[in-house]
Amino acid sequence: MITVSHLTKYFDGKPAVRDVSVEYGPGECSLVIGSSGSGKTVLLKSIVGLLEPDEGEVAFDGTVFNRLPFEEKKKIRSRIGMLFQGSALFDFATAQENVMFPLDFFSDMSRKEKLERVNFCLRRVGLENINDKYPSELSGGMQKRVGIARAIALNPRYLFCDEPNSGLDPQTSVMIDQLIREITVEYGITTVINTHDMNSVMEIGDKVVFIYNGEKRWEGSRHDILSADNKELEEFIFASRMARELRLRYGNGSPSRD
Repeated sequence: MITVSHLTKYFDGKPAVRDVSVEYGPGECSLVIGSSGSGKTVLLKSIVGLLEPDEGEVAFDGTVFNRLPFEEKKKIRSRIGMLFQGSALFDFATAQENVMFPLDFFSDMSRKEKLERVNFCLRRVGLENINDKYPSELSGGMQKRVGIARAIALNPRYLFCDEPNSGLDPQTSVMIDQLIREITVEYGITTVINTHDMNSVMEIGDKVVFIYNGEKRWEGSRHDILSADNKELEEFIFASRMARELRLRYGNGSPSRD
């Protein structure tokens, strides 16, 4: 369980996130949606400790994370998996080395144990025999799956994903969504996903939080969102659907033939 209480983060004296409170439970895919600049990425970074909240608290299973000293924070960070926008793989490292990175940093496993864990994680995301390939040799979808393998390498209790479908075609996006959901349910992970993809919301959104101008304006499930009485949310859904239609029609640089 992750509990965010009255979180506020300022930049240049202006709140990028203002008084946000929300809870995220295990075994659920919790999606944070909002337009670019709405504050959803600042919220995610503040929860995981990449940014320090100016006000409020973030608690992981009852432990207030942002009040802990560095060494105590490190213990909680070892239970956190991160899937960054664009995968954020190390270009100079192979797939195996990328997945092994958190094991080298946070675990005291032997080399043999690390290799076994790397191979397990790569198999779990449907990638085998790519250990020695570099990111430049992999498709965008494969890079995302390596990113997921790296994110689950430490068997995390919490998983954070920032725009996991960014730059992917619709079919691959659905595959990544389903993979994240399967892993979340299978391992009972508390998963928080930042996205602007309404297809992801409708497919896997157990809980959905809508951020607008740094404030939480709506919270509910994917089953409730289309009937929500919220003008800003309705406008966001409409714009998201229009953008998706345009990507489907002109995504390859030329009109579709339908």
